Amino acid sequence: MPRSAGNTVRRSTAPPDAEVINNSPSRYLIEDWRAYYWVVTERGDLMDRRVTIQLPLGYADVCPEVEIGQSGCVYRVRRWGVACYASLLEEMGFDPGPLLTHDQERFPGGEGQEILPMMIQATHFDLPGYFIIAGQQYPFLLFDPGGTLKGSYTKWRTYLGALAWLVSEGKVNADFELLRITNPGLYRKAVDYLLGALRG
Repeated sequence: MPRSAGNTVRRSTAPPDAEVINNSPSRYLIEDWRAYYWVVTERGDLMDRRVTIQLPLGYADVCPEVEIGQSGCVYRVRRWGVACYASLLEEMGFDPGPLLTHDQERFPGGEGQEILPMMIQATHFDLPGYFIIAGQQYPFLLFDPGGTLKGSYTKWRTYLGALAWLVSEGKVNADFELLRITNPGLYRKAVDYLLGALRG
């Protein structure tokens, strides 16, 4: 029985041609980060992408420099985009107070209920692409405004993993990283087979 994927493989809501992603325009000062990543198209083509994401000003100051394979400020990558650590906002002194709406109808639990979605909105980004992948072969990379690598992710779906999910219409939800490492020939054959199936 296939395991539930939850919202990890939902479609991205970002416009396909977007170059800058900002979830809260003009609500707080921002800094430009560059994301470099790979996507799989509906036809199974592999494409590299790059986009600017705008995090709250000061986020770079609390993120250490990393090497590829170290997550740094990247919490996770999913089909739809990237989630950075919301907890770092508190560390950098980000004050959500002035941004709160105090809307009792939407947030009957008060400020505490409103702050969490606000922190998530400031650090989670839908990115352009049909199916974003991130493995050891095609890592997700995130650079701060100065060009320093501050985040990477290599534990999401491989190219084969994305193809398997697409061909099976979501029934196969696996990364296939171990297969790629231990039997690259079989991995390549599986990629070719699934590409043929996807393209009819």
